[in-house]
Amino acid sequence: MRRVIATVCVHVIALATIVFSGLSAEGEDYQYPYRDPYLATVTSAIVNADRFSPRLPRQVVHVPGLPGRNRLPGLEGRERLSVALYRQNHPAPLVFILCGIGTNPFFGPATFYANLFHREGSHVVILPSPMTWNFALASSRSAAPGYAPEDARDLYDAMATILSFLRARDAVNITDVNFMGTSLGALEGAYLSVIDTERRRIGISKYLLVNPPLDLGQALAKVDAWHALGAKFGAEKSERIVSRALAIVDDFSRDRRDDPTIFASVVRDFAGFTREELQFLIAADLQAGLPDLVYVTRAVQARAPGAAAGYQVRRRLEDARQVTLARYLEDIALPIWRRQAAEPRADLATFLRRGSLASILDRLRSNANVRIIHNADDFLSDRSSIEELKDVLGDQMTLYPYGGHLGNLWYAANRESVLRFFQTTTARATTSTEEVRRSR
Repeated sequence: MRRVIATVCVHVIALATIVFSGLSAEGEDYQYPYRDPYLATVTSAIVNADRFSPRLPRQVVHVPGLPGRNRLPGLEGRERLSVALYRQNHPAPLVFILCGIGTNPFFGPATFYANLFHREGSHVVILPSPMTWNFALASSRSAAPGYAPEDARDLYDAMATILSFLRARDAVNITDVNFMGTSLGALEGAYLSVIDTERRRIGISKYLLVNPPLDLGQALAKVDAWHALGAKFGAEKSERIVSRALAIVDDFSRDRRDDPTIFASVVRDFAGFTREELQFLIAADLQAGLPDLVYVTRAVQARAPGAAAGYQVRRRLEDARQVTLARYLEDIALPIWRRQAAEPRADLATFLRRGSLASILDRLRSNANVRIIHNADDFLSDRSSIEELKDVLGDQMTLYPYGGHLGNLWYAANRESVLRFFQTTTARATTSTEEVRRSR
């Protein structure tokens, strides 16, 4: 299921075509072909590195995690953080890529951009989302991710460990460090920029934040409603919907993912789904990795010693399957945050507000190294909030008229804009390398 709408996060409300109102100059010559933001978003279901030629070698790197996490029931020996490394054979900048809820380093848009960045001369490391069992087990101090400021602190420490590990063990020569985040990964990246400004342990040169959510609580409420559609459809119809979607994605497994005509075919095929069917698919995809995350969270919090009997592990996993994303935040992440923040009466609204983009907007505006890319028709955030964000950030924000949520990552104009943003650090590294060679 995760292959169907991989990394599309909590992203879709069916809307009629939205006419761009001239919020930014990007709309004047922007020729992105899909005016329906719903179908635009669905195109991201096949954005990955498959069929790139030649395929770049990828190294799976297992980085030491937090101490004391290697003896949890059913998780023995899995305490290391797994990341994907694409390395150069010469000194080069490194780009960290982080996508949204539940995404892993080995599939989806992150691999697509890893190939592009590598071809431009950068090392690349793809991180797992904090909202995955692997990150929760290996790198989340609370093991209950979901609060962006704390998740960013854990990410920051993990990134510093990764850099040290790569330099010491694999002799990766890193001249500069950059960051690209999408969706929830963009929100977490915004908090990373604040942390690095204060701590300066890494020294991240540039941050590119694509479609960060502006109201996470609202989005999760939608996902809960979409997940409930499974009961309305019934088990048999729900299974047919999923199978049909998987078949569509499989049909494109032999096609190049940088060919615009392929995405036109994706739009055509997914146009046969109803609004509710697509909403159900997205919610089911988001829900797919949640039981594993909930299991890890509960196991760490319980501090259960030794190995559990098989029936105990199975029972815990079965209980975890009943948890939705909204319930996870309210019933699991929020109580843990209350204890850590010593605010026993704080409610979910406070929790979400303090972890929002708005709470650090002044810090972002004062950091010239931060750039945000958004789409005017992104239904993860309401249009007025997007307009206000553009007004506040001005030239620090590129606003496209179309693309839904992450639905234009593959489009040529967007790719070129992303690559241009990081070109200066790549060029600086290339110049430095050439100077070293001449001095020999």
